[in-house]
Amino acid sequence: MKSLWKEFIKYAVPSVIGIMVSALYIVVDGIFVGRGVGASALASINIALPVTTLMIAITMMITMGGAAVTSIKFGQNKYDEGNNIFLESLFLIVVITGILSVVGVFFPEGLAKMLGSSNELAKGTAEYLRYYLMFGLGFSGSLALSAFVRNDGNPKLAMIALIVGAITNIVLDYMFIFIFNYGIVGAAIASGLGQLSSVFLLLSHFFRNQGKLKLYIPQLKKSELIRILKAGTPEFIVQVSPAVSVFTFNQVIMRRIGEVGIASFSIIGYISVVLIALFIGISQGIQPLLSYNYGKENYKKVNKVFKMGVKTNFTASLIIYLIILVLGEKIISIFNSDKTLIKLTFDAMVIYAFSFIIASINIVNINYYQSTENPKIANIISASRGLVFTVVFVIILPLIIGDIGIWTSIILAEICTLIFSLYLIYIKKIEINKI
Repeated sequence: MKSLWKEFIKYAVPSVIGIMVSALYIVVDGIFVGRGVGASALASINIALPVTTLMIAITMMITMGGAAVTSIKFGQNKYDEGNNIFLESLFLIVVITGILSVVGVFFPEGLAKMLGSSNELAKGTAEYLRYYLMFGLGFSGSLALSAFVRNDGNPKLAMIALIVGAITNIVLDYMFIFIFNYGIVGAAIASGLGQLSSVFLLLSHFFRNQGKLKLYIPQLKKSELIRILKAGTPEFIVQVSPAVSVFTFNQVIMRRIGEVGIASFSIIGYISVVLIALFIGISQGIQPLLSYNYGKENYKKVNKVFKMGVKTNFTASLIIYLIILVLGEKIISIFNSDKTLIKLTFDAMVIYAFSFIIASINIVNINYYQSTENPKIANIISASRGLVFTVVFVIILPLIIGDIGIWTSIILAEICTLIFSLYLIYIKKIEINKI
């Protein structure tokens, strides 16, 4: 059992550190923008979030799908087939995110209007989208390569690359916003250059032949491309759900509270990015162990790793919620000094953050079934969590109990997801492949 915990720590800790650092530099963007540009710029970035989240969701769908299948192939000692899956994944990412980036660069104003931006926020939203998506392939490349490098036995390099990207972004953020006064455009460019620095560092893994994965032109096979997308679909739903829920939240908040509510929700979003990143980092960190042992047909070990993930995530969520209760106002004040905004955000955050306790379990559940190629359950849980319960509750609850219903909706959504997933698995007994 001790050796299994060592394996767990080997993969989970670098994954958590890397993803949380990645999330932290998104938060630093928010701090610099909130302090250096203003609350309206924070609101503009929040309006743009569904598009940037969609790009990340597509990347992570392909990455986690490809990583799971590659690890299974390696567990079966089919290294050439596994390497080709890796290369096909990179091909899909370049093509799909490349198209999205081109659309965003040339038509940002139209996207801003589609996202429900007000006239006051439209210009800032469009500017952020254009310059952020100019570096779209850098963002996607950093996310994808860090996952594959980690799975290829080099989790430390994956972690270091994300840290280097974060530091680069922070330094450039300060320069572009406070020294050169580039405003919201500077924040977008700093983020893009930070991600590119991560990509260059991650590529050294392949140039130095430090693992089993190699770079060459892949053999594109329709069946394998479909398998990658199918295995990664649950991750896509997990990642795109925030885009759908943020869009819905924005519409409800704008109508009921106004732009100050959007700014408040933006701060909650920045803080949530870091906290949810912890749970996702642990889940993604155990993915190689789940998939590899599944390929080896060591199902007992698979279930032990899963339970480790649940216990770790749940414990972390309790600690996080206590920190928010004690230090929430001080954390929020880092983004903006307006007392009215701080109070509004803290009151909402205390309610909203309770959902993290249940979300920590739901995220591991989804990753477990995805990593063991059980997309049926993973898809149902993912869709229920982000695309059904959250959207339904955020629309209905405010009509019944007022504005507090906006923040309570996410708690009910996570609880209903957990109950529904237990119902599917233990009552309906949906088939699970060999596990």
